[in-house]
Amino acid sequence: MLRRLEVHVHKAADATFQAATPTVRGRLAQKDFSTKTIVSPTSQEGLYWVNKDNYPTGLLSLEGELSDYDVRLENVKAGEFVVLEKPLPGEVYATDQIALTGLAEGDYLEVEMTGDNAGQLKKSAAASQFKYRGTKIDNGHTLGRVEIL
Repeated sequence: MLRRLEVHVHKAADATFQAATPTVRGRLAQKDFSTKTIVSPTSQEGLYWVNKDNYPTGLLSLEGELSDYDVRLENVKAGEFVVLEKPLPGEVYATDQIALTGLAEGDYLEVEMTGDNAGQLKKSAAASQFKYRGTKIDNGHTLGRVEIL
């Protein structure tokens, strides 16, 4: 899940890239311009929030009101188009794609680059562009608040 808590309005979002592998909303990824896909991060630079249009289509639209947390809206399939949002200094986001265990408000965060958690945020020993700002409860779900420095 990705929530925009304090963001710049009218910011351009890139919806021209597809997911190379399955992922979820709220993770961070990098662009692979040669394949026009998003990939797991290989560094702490050039990162974009992964999001997607949240409009139920087909049979899903017949179910009535759906939670934003429905896995069919959260999960991104390989080959599916995503909406990429560049985090800018001064913005604050909330995401469930963060390892909250052991975090204290003010800790720096870095993006995980390997394994099943690639693209998730975790505690960093070094200063970075991401700072942990506590939690936010959203519809019964605990999200980590992330300030962009």
